[in-house]
Amino acid sequence: DVRLAGVKVGTVTGVTLNPETYRADTTLSVASGVEIPDDSAVIVSQEGLLGGNFVEIMPGGSPFFYEEGDEILDTQGSVSLISLLLKFVAGDSGASE
Repeated sequence: DVRLAGVKVGTVTGVTLNPETYRADTTLSVASGVEIPDDSAVIVSQEGLLGGNFVEIMPGGSPFFYEEGDEILDTQGSVSLISLLLKFVAGDSGASE
């Protein structure tokens, strides 16, 4: 799913590995009539501990909007909740004693 303010507004239509950057290039489709400000960020999020991933659009405040075929460069990968829990359980807060 592609979500904006928690509401499904589209779907992920493709994911490929970019051989130059070793990052995932993702193509998404957004419902017609949904305008995304051109300073928005895209974040891969998780439903919960065992839930699936989805793409969350964090809208910016620009008066200009993305057009069909535009590339969004402000992206963030998902944080592994299981890795964070394991660090917490192991007592690894990252702070020096």
